[in-house]
Amino acid sequence: MYGLRLINNFYADFAGSRSDFVIVGHPEYNLGKVQADYGYKEGWDNRPIPSLPGRSMPGDRIQRMGKAAYLQALAKPARKPSYKERALSKSQSDPQVGTRVKASKDAGGTIDTFLEELQSFDKLPPCAPNRLTSGWANDIRSQPVMKHYSAVQEDLDVLRRRLQRTPGAVKAELQQDDAWRYYDLYFQQAKKNGEQIRQTKLKANKMMEKAMRGTD
Repeated sequence: MYGLRLINNFYADFAGSRSDFVIVGHPEYNLGKVQADYGYKEGWDNRPIPSLPGRSMPGDRIQRMGKAAYLQALAKPARKPSYKERALSKSQSDPQVGTRVKASKDAGGTIDTFLEELQSFDKLPPCAPNRLTSGWANDIRSQPVMKHYSAVQEDLDVLRRRLQRTPGAVKAELQQDDAWRYYDLYFQQAKKNGEQIRQTKLKANKMMEKAMRGTD
């Protein structure tokens, strides 16, 4: 505040609004730097600004649990589930994941059917949802969800090529913990996407042929 007087001493002459009193009524502006450094005289309100006491996480826990319960919790910490256990628990409680897994189990397919259908494709259709992944300022291709589908697509291609060389080893590997159901879920989605692409192309060809006949 006293720095304003170093600029000029005319601020007080033109002060008239209520907010100006914050400056002209301040003791530093009235007394100057020398007097302000040695403290204010009597008559000035030097009480600190009211504020809430400082908070911390341990302090909040003590107030919520009590000191005895908090010390007991520190002395005998309860076992917390690992990251894998928490992830599995969350996936089981997710309705979307539960519905997809249930649909895969209720489909009635077998591993032999899955392997036979997988070998019947020369080129697998994309298992990722039909999304626009190109264009200016379109960064969805680098997002984790698209990287996940790209990794699954690559795994399906690798399985298809391995089936041509060592079908027995691949079948035994996929039978462990029903791992084939995971790939079958995305394989069925890829088949559905392939059928949608085929129907879209047929519809586009019919419209093109109709338009070409109209121009003749």
